Amino acid sequence: MITRSNLRKFMRHARQGGVRHAATIALRYLSGGGGQTPTGMTDRVARLNAVYCDPFGPEATGENSNLMQWVIPSFGFGSGGHMTIFRFINNLAALGHPQRVVILPPHSFNTAEDAQRAIAEWYMPLNATVVLGRESILPCHALIATGHQTAHTVAAYRGATHRLYFVQDYEPYFFPVSSESYMAESTYRLGLIGVTAGDWLAEKLAKDFGMKTHAISFGVNHEIYHPKGRKSEGAQKVILFYARHVTQRRLVELGLAALMRLAQRRSDFKVLFVGGDMSGIDMPFEYELLGEMPEAQLGDVFRRSDLGVVLSGTNLSLMPLELAACQCAVLMNDGPNARWLLTEDEAFFAAADPASLSQEMEHALSDTVARKARVQAALARAQSADWMEQAKSMARFTSGL
Repeated sequence: MITRSNLRKFMRHARQGGVRHAATIALRYLSGGGGQTPTGMTDRVARLNAVYCDPFGPEATGENSNLMQWVIPSFGFGSGGHMTIFRFINNLAALGHPQRVVILPPHSFNTAEDAQRAIAEWYMPLNATVVLGRESILPCHALIATGHQTAHTVAAYRGATHRLYFVQDYEPYFFPVSSESYMAESTYRLGLIGVTAGDWLAEKLAKDFGMKTHAISFGVNHEIYHPKGRKSEGAQKVILFYARHVTQRRLVELGLAALMRLAQRRSDFKVLFVGGDMSGIDMPFEYELLGEMPEAQLGDVFRRSDLGVVLSGTNLSLMPLELAACQCAVLMNDGPNARWLLTEDEAFFAAADPASLSQEMEHALSDTVARKARVQAALARAQSADWMEQAKSMARFTSGL
């Protein structure tokens, strides 16, 4: 509704920031982002309430089979978190543990068969039964939550001998301080046993929430990520940049700002943007826009690259270890969330600001001795990383509960 008060606000914003700025604020208001009754609030409240449920299911008898049942949120193409879950499911199945996957709503699948076909097409054929909805959960040895959307369902189900939480990241950091961030944090107080991606998460959840935790590490698909056929290093250096900008915790803006600062000092590099569409941005250096890519193609791209820049404000991506397996140097933003995987002798680290990142990029490109030493050390680490070994670690842990 256009009122005299709203017109005064529009004119004030126009004077302060121009007509375009004022129009943007007005559109946000009209779409529900700035009014007193935002149109999306009812849906958000419904989503928050949907994750909670009263206790349900038969009481656990203590005699359940060794069935492991994963409760997952819906998915699309290209989710690294889902890829890791599916890898563990297949490896645990190969170790003799029957696997079952329960997909919680909201999802777009008409049938469980549709969901299983999507997993096979977008990720891998899955050696597990796939079902839809919490009413499909069966009594089991281990019921495993895989995200904050699923944890309350797992905690409420009475028919599991053990209730676990497969934690790949600190999910309250996925949101600004908000209802959603508080809801995500609440899941660490449910009494679930944490199986975490790395020591940083295991230590944080144990210290901050008193959770019992067991840390696993990352593996590498050595059929895709290896140094065979790696290109020879040339005068023009190639920087691979993980540009998944739809995931804000990947700090794409910081990395891009650092690359622009680097271009002020040198021009002998090209950037390969992987993971997101960076078209339409004016960049003062040579680049290729590779976007989202099937995993099968990533190894070839990594073997073209001299330095991989992979930033994260939360837990690590899988990419640093995969780059290392392809004999590519790795640069990450510094912090305990990054240092649990690769050491100072295996990767370059810099503070998460454009100046520090840019300086360390230049150091990594210019100091051939330091770069090659880190590359060889990280390659040895990556070549010993194995997904099956991590599945065995999880199997031993759950069997010993």
